[in-house]
Amino acid sequence: MSSSGKPQLTFRPLETGDREAISLVHYRACLIAYRFMNWSYSLGEVEAWYSQKFAEWTWTLAAFDAGVMAGFIALRDRHVDQLYVDPSHQRCGIGAALLNQALKGTAGPVTLHVFEDNAPARAFYERHAFQGRDRWMNTEEGAIDLLYVREG
Repeated sequence: MSSSGKPQLTFRPLETGDREAISLVHYRACLIAYRFMNWSYSLGEVEAWYSQKFAEWTWTLAAFDAGVMAGFIALRDRHVDQLYVDPSHQRCGIGAALLNQALKGTAGPVTLHVFEDNAPARAFYERHAFQGRDRWMNTEEGAIDLLYVREG
């Protein structure tokens, strides 16, 4: 971050070599965001899970602050598959910048899944015109999942 406390961001598409960095961002963010469900995957498990994800994504973008990954977004067609910001960089506009870039390049409705008990994430998406459309029990995670849609 600069001396003003604002991040000095650079952006670029994700590369397969970013797996370790995105895993760390994901891991650190989930330890906080998913406390309600006692999220407890190891960093190694997160990295192994991401090893298969790159092939699924059709559009990606990473945000870097002074060369360190601060956050990233990955879409599968018009579905936001992943959007995470490292806790040390949250509430600085990085998530909004990533989401706005993704929405700018995506025509038509955009969907995403968010856990019902993740109130901060739900408020963030609602500020960006996403609305809840469906809910179900995510039996793998033991939490209620929501489908959010933003009309294009």
